[in-house]
This record gives sequence, C-alpha cells and structure tokens, in this order.
Amino acid sequence: MKNLFLFIVLVAAQMVNGQEVNKKNWTLIHERTASWCPNCGTWGWTLKDRFIDEFKSENVVFVAAHHSGDLVNSTSTEFGNNFAGGGQPIFYVDGFNINASSSSVNTKIEETKLEVQFKKDASVIAGIGINANLNEATKTIKADAKVEFVSDVESGDYYLGLYLLEDVLNVQASRTGQQLHKNVLRKSFLPKTFENSLKFGEIKSGTVFNLSGTVDNVNAAKENYKVLGVIWTKVNGKFIFFNAFVTDVKSTSSTENTAIVTTEFNVYQAESGNLVVNFEDQTNLIKDAVISVTDISGKVIKVVNINGLNTKSISIEADYQQGMHVVTLTSGTQKTSKKIVLL
Repeated sequence: MKNLFLFIVLVAAQMVNGQEVNKKNWTLIHERTASWCPNCGTWGWTLKDRFIDEFKSENVVFVAAHHSGDLVNSTSTEFGNNFAGGGQPIFYVDGFNINASSSSVNTKIEETKLEVQFKKDASVIAGIGINANLNEATKTIKADAKVEFVSDVESGDYYLGLYLLEDVLNVQASRTGQQLHKNVLRKSFLPKTFENSLKFGEIKSGTVFNLSGTVDNVNAAKENYKVLGVIWTKVNGKFIFFNAFVTDVKSTSSTENTAIVTTEFNVYQAESGNLVVNFEDQTNLIKDAVISVTDISGKVIKVVNINGLNTKSISIEADYQQGMHVVTLTSGTQKTSKKIVLL
C-alpha cells in the first residue's frame, strides 16, 4: 500500500472534524509475531484468539505486529522495535511484555482482566475520536482523528499514531491451510509510525487536536479493516502507551465519491422577490448542505435542505419582509454567510 499524506493539526476552537471523542480508558494488547513462527500458530494463536474473544465487549484492541515473514511491513517493523524483547510470540499489554508462555495462557487472561477493570475506574486524561471512510472508486481510506484532553496536563510530550488494521487470509506455521490473521498492523496514515507530535509541555483541559491521513491501494472489503488511534508519550527515546481508540471503516457511495463540498456562493433578490443563491462553480455538488435565511434579529425565515445539487443556482421562496437578511450555507463543518438587504 502506498501512503498518501494529508496532515492537519488544529488546536482548541479550530475544530474541523465533527466526530465524537471517546472519553474512556482503552487497553492495547499487541503481539510480536511472524507467519513462519511455529509457536505463533500453537499456544500463541490460542492466546491471541482468547484475548480477542474475552475482551470483544470491552474497551480493548488487539494488534498483530509482524516483525518478519509474509505479513511484515515497515510500519509493523518500526512499531515492534519500540518495545523490549526478541523472538516471538511476545504479548504486550499497554506496551509491557507480560511474559506469556504455553503454560500461562489462562493466567495471562486473568491478569489482563484485572488491568482492564482497573482502568475502567481510572480518570481519563485524553480521548480519541475517529471517522474512517473507504472510497470504493479510488480504493482509498481516509481517516480523520480528533484528540481531546479532558483534564489539565502540567507537562509531557504527546504524539498520535494512526494505523490501518486488516483481517488477512495467509498461511501460518503449525496450522493447515489459509488462516484468518486478525487485526494485522498494515500501515500508518500519518508520516511517522509514532512521532506525529501533538504538544510538548502544558495542555489545558478542552484542548483539541485534529489529524488526518489517507492510505491508498486498498483492495479488500471495508469489513476487513479497522483504524486504530493511539496517543503516545515519549520517555528516554521510547514511546509509551497513553490511550487508544479503534473504529470500523465505513464506505462512501459512488454518488458521494463525486461530491465536491463547497460553500462558495453569491445571493441576490430576483424581480419576483425570491432570493436566488448562485453557486460559483456549477460542477460542484453540495452534499448534505443546508441553506438558511434569517432576518437581522436571527428569526429563521426559511430552511432548505440540499442532498446533491448540480445546477448553478437555487431560488428560495418565502414571505420576506423588507430589511437586512442573512443567508447561511452549511455543508459539513464548513459554513458561509452572506448579508443582503431585501426591498
């Protein structure tokens, strides 16, 4: 997969993404693994499946980070190199090696349950929200992430990782035939695997950061993908887990694929007395847009919903009074207002 990069950092009130932030503590479980590894296909496979099944209803995400073999990639290699340990399989909970073995599968499940339960009652410092959409026409996934700090932070060094996870059919040593490898770490949406900086130093509660990225050459169905966001801190050159969130990928329909969101327009009063909104580029389509007309006091005179427009203008009929009016076109997070004096 080739990575196409769109990277935007906006703080506090400069919020462009409308997605809801998940304000809960999450647990990240990841496995250092390889498709040729015999133990990864025996007790490692069992522990992986147990982790996924036991915590499917909890705020827990599992990641398979292949450090070599058929499913290795530059992102998974760099991801794995951040954590201590050699060989495979190695299981980490929030970045710490839990020293799992063939004889400790049940024990490690129970220990992890205690960690997950403990974090439920712990205060949340920062949360993540993610919107992820697969454009089926262009075979790209765009991910928009929003990080919100819900508590004051006196100091620290904070980063965001944004990753594509994929369920992949592939061989696995010690197992017969094609196997479904779940949540394989495939690609970073951002330029760096870890070091996409949010803020160094003090952060006030309510501060928001927005980051976006795109991955192309996506060939599987959307059901095979998830997008994972991880907030990292950095200590002594290593990235330490802070919080996470994972979401499914939605698809964009062919109609939506052609839509170009615009809020550029002009407005005038026709001889009939109606308002006419004239779009600067008739080839642009307004997706899920709303035009509202208010008088100078803020009273709503007319609201028109637009679900896709490919004409140059639209006439808005209403019982208008003389005086100043405000016409506002809202499309997604974009909003443009124009004033007009009606006669």
